[in-house]
Amino acid sequence: MEIVSQTADRSSQREDEAARNGAAVSPRRLLGALREVALVATRAHTPSEVALVAATQVARLLECDDAVVRWWNAKRDRLELLADTRPDRSGRAGDIASGEGAVGIAFASASPVIVEDYARWAHQVSSSIAVGSGVAVPLLLQDSAVGALAIYSRQSRRYKETEVQLLLLFAAQVAPVIEAALLRITSQRETSRVEASDRQLRDMLDAALDAHIVMDRHGRITEWNAQAEAMFGWRRDEVVGKELADTLIPPALRDAHRTALGHYLTTGDGPILNRRVELEALRKNGITFPVELTVAPIGTAEGPAFSAFLRDISERRQVDEQLRRLALHDALTGLPNRILLYDRAEQAFEVAKRSKSSVALLLMDLDGFKDINDAYGHHVGDVLLQEVAIRLRTGLRASDTVARLGGDEFAILLPDSDETRALAMAKMLRVALDTPITIEGVRMPIASSVGISLFPAHGEDPLTLLRRADIAMYAAKRRGAGVALYEEGSDLEGAARLGLASDLRDALKEGQLRLSFQPVIDLRADRVCIMEALARWEHPRLGQVAPTEFIALAERTGLMSQLSSWALKAALNKSREWAQRGIAVAVNMAVSDLSDSAFPDRVRAAVEEAGVAPAVLHLEVTESGVMSEPERILTCLERLRDIGVRLAIDDFGTGSSSLAYLHRLPIHACKIDRSFVRRLTTEASSVAIVRATIELAHALELRVIAEGVEDAETLEVLRGMGCDLAQGYFISEPLADSATEAWLAASSWAGAGT
Repeated sequence: MEIVSQTADRSSQREDEAARNGAAVSPRRLLGALREVALVATRAHTPSEVALVAATQVARLLECDDAVVRWWNAKRDRLELLADTRPDRSGRAGDIASGEGAVGIAFASASPVIVEDYARWAHQVSSSIAVGSGVAVPLLLQDSAVGALAIYSRQSRRYKETEVQLLLLFAAQVAPVIEAALLRITSQRETSRVEASDRQLRDMLDAALDAHIVMDRHGRITEWNAQAEAMFGWRRDEVVGKELADTLIPPALRDAHRTALGHYLTTGDGPILNRRVELEALRKNGITFPVELTVAPIGTAEGPAFSAFLRDISERRQVDEQLRRLALHDALTGLPNRILLYDRAEQAFEVAKRSKSSVALLLMDLDGFKDINDAYGHHVGDVLLQEVAIRLRTGLRASDTVARLGGDEFAILLPDSDETRALAMAKMLRVALDTPITIEGVRMPIASSVGISLFPAHGEDPLTLLRRADIAMYAAKRRGAGVALYEEGSDLEGAARLGLASDLRDALKEGQLRLSFQPVIDLRADRVCIMEALARWEHPRLGQVAPTEFIALAERTGLMSQLSSWALKAALNKSREWAQRGIAVAVNMAVSDLSDSAFPDRVRAAVEEAGVAPAVLHLEVTESGVMSEPERILTCLERLRDIGVRLAIDDFGTGSSSLAYLHRLPIHACKIDRSFVRRLTTEASSVAIVRATIELAHALELRVIAEGVEDAETLEVLRGMGCDLAQGYFISEPLADSATEAWLAASSWAGAGT
């Protein structure tokens, strides 16, 4: 292989990481591209038609700008141009000699030629069209070069080894296809070789993952592969010769099909031709199912015909529907989540503005829920939350919305409701929870506190109303009243809450907070690769304060910046001890951090002060946090990415990030929420969601971390799905700082005993 020039640092960080992770074009896409070439080869009238499809397909496959195919004419001793996708025809070279330009060198040497920067290439180019870089490979038949295939990019760039190997593989498959087309079209070679090549093409179509059907101009089926038999239930001898409309199309769509066919034959206009469309198809047993269809017109000796590839997308539709529902609903209770609540609130506010009415927003949490979780386990807590969701829905109007915001927090949106109705509904909902719930033979009483805010009196957007309902809810807890309406100028948390805020401020100054670390393992290497830092606070009077409580308190009282700075500095100081072992440190970020334009500068300063590489630091933010202010947070994440730190989405699947938005984020990994991982060995829906999430993340070149792994069976299922990283109590519980070295010395995950 000849590499004729180098360009420095032209690949992005993400390309480097993708290369390290072995990202490549999927076999399905490669087969699809080869299938298109094979199909044209069976019907083409000139070899250039086949070559042009091959050039177009490989350019799309490798995401380059253009491609060229040349074929050797032994009589003229020249490489003839069969196809060139470049739009500028004036600068194209016609026929070239062996050894001329990158294409000629690839042909003459029977090996790849990589030109990373044509401006610096010492060899003579064979075309005056300006290109930045390219790769040329020989087209080989029985180890002899018969032509060459080249791809071009308009910018100079590096080509990964996987790209070159894929181009070689494509060329190896396309060469006999072009040869077969040449043999059939020119009739210059023996008949047996033509038949063997045609048989190879038909075998490729029969081996395709999709159903392949050919229909003539009269609407009759003329070709039918093995996958079509499996998909529709008709044998080839049963269906060839039948009218496609009466056989495969649901009755309601048959007239439209016949009309469209007639319109195309008359005008040449076919709206669905050469496009990927989704529609309903009909099996032999009369059951309809969704398919993805790609259909193209082809020429035959008998006149125009149509070649179609169909894929059964029933399973994909189910997974898509589950993903859409999960994007807007809580996975545990099935209730709307925060984003769907916000959307419905905005709609209710618009209606209220027009009708000059009010809207009530109630925020409820369960008193003592943490104690139930601690005493009986999370599975009991989950059952309790599901029962609460059922009870809260009872008695509400169809226009009302009950949403779960996370943990034991629920919100109730009441359109067209004033203070009187809101107070009455709050009391009714608390009464609905009065009857104890029996779980595993234990009667569990449910107490709750409710805060109320009103639109437009207390705010004109969902975030403001939710925040003020939260203030009212803590006032209800403080007073022991159970229900409270927001009061203008009311104390944010009450005297006791502000007292704890003062204690937290002192704790940050006096170094009372500590970090614990939970190991994250690489499932391929079976070694720890990340330690996630988790803040802990041992209050001198109250004992251990729950992280959810003091972190929320820091958010409400403006201490989050100090808490984040402390956590960053402490974690990075610890990372110095682990960096040589290849262990990174992960720190969680708050939404307020990402909304602070100074946060990236604080991160840069902390990394420089610790004297470690930026990539040692992994920062995590929750999915719902990212979606709270998407554009502002995107800017912050891009600045963090530019510093060189690694970024991850935490609790993926519990928020509402759209796939269209997710691919814009400059992140390196996503963490699948424990609620899906915990049910991985018991619920088929969780298996489908986790598998789809892993495939989606890998398609976006993201690593996948599964959290909440509690047993060996779950770990092996994740490993089989291709999950990259995992953490959970099966691997290790969070470790005090002082215990991490002992664990690293003793645990097999850290290489002990190997």
